[in-house]
Amino acid sequence: MAICAGCNNAILDRYVFHVLEKAWHANCIQCADCKELLSETCFTRNGLILCRKDFARRYGTRCAGCNMGLDRNDLVRRARDKIFHVQCFQCTVCQKKLDTGEQLYILNGNRFVCKHDYLANPGKLFLVLKIFFSFFVLFEN
Repeated sequence: MAICAGCNNAILDRYVFHVLEKAWHANCIQCADCKELLSETCFTRNGLILCRKDFARRYGTRCAGCNMGLDRNDLVRRARDKIFHVQCFQCTVCQKKLDTGEQLYILNGNRFVCKHDYLANPGKLFLVLKIFFSFFVLFEN
C-alpha cells in the first residue's frame, strides 16, 4: 500500500500517480506556485511540481526587451542571439517598431536605433542615449 506524498494518507484508489519518484492521489498533485490541481499534466524541475504556465514563467525563454516570458503563441523577432516580442523590438529613440530585414544599429545588445535616427544626428543621438541609459540603470530592479 502506497502513502501519498501530498496528504500522507494511504492510497486506496484504483490508480496511483507517480511524480518525482513519489506516489500521489490524483487530487493531491498541485502546482507549487498557484496550487492548481494537476490531474492530467504537470512539469517538474528542482523538486517542484508546476503547471504549464508557472513552469514557463520560471524557466521559459524571456524577451530581451521587457524580460517577460515568451508564450509559444507570441510573435517574436530575433536579433543575433536575442529574442524579442514584436512590440518590444523598437527604436530606442522614436519607439518605431522595427520590421524584419530593416536596417538598425545595435546598442548594448538589447537596444536598437533605426537607420533614420542614427543618421539624423549622431552627436545628439549619443546624448539622448547616454541620458536614456543613465535613467534606465538608475531605476533598474
